[in-house]
Amino acid sequence: MSSFRDSVKSGMSEYLGELKDKLEGLTDAELYWQASLDTNTIVWLVWHMARVEDNWINSVIAGGDSVWDAGGWAAKTGITSEGNGYSNTMDEVRALPEVAVSDLLAYYDAVRAAAFGVIDGISDEDISNEFSRGGRTITWGWILGHVIVEESQHLGQVALIRGIIRGLNG
Repeated sequence: MSSFRDSVKSGMSEYLGELKDKLEGLTDAELYWQASLDTNTIVWLVWHMARVEDNWINSVIAGGDSVWDAGGWAAKTGITSEGNGYSNTMDEVRALPEVAVSDLLAYYDAVRAAAFGVIDGISDEDISNEFSRGGRTITWGWILGHVIVEESQHLGQVALIRGIIRGLNG
């Protein structure tokens, strides 16, 4: 019998698989290319996507350290930015140090393994657990849905940037 856990994990698997497909064969220049000075780079988007999932699921829902902090990923990647990229200025986006996308994907895979462990441990009753931030109360169910929506939106941005650079068949 299928559960909400299976549905959430299916959506998460789909967008991470698609992301890896979209990154395939891109050069460093393409990973750091900006369509304009006011747009994100692909490498920043990959970092941000992994950090968002890590924060919401592995920190907020699990109530512990993020994989980023627990695994020493700042030292492994050379990225010392605080937070997960939310509300970064364009100067902060451009200041992201050069990092191999393979290192970011290794971090993302670690995030995913931990996140699936957290999701597997969520009961049907837990989905209604609440979290408050900035005067707003949300549920764990909202968080899981939000992660899928946000990550899918960013995947679309990566696909668009790749399409701009390489065209429809690139």
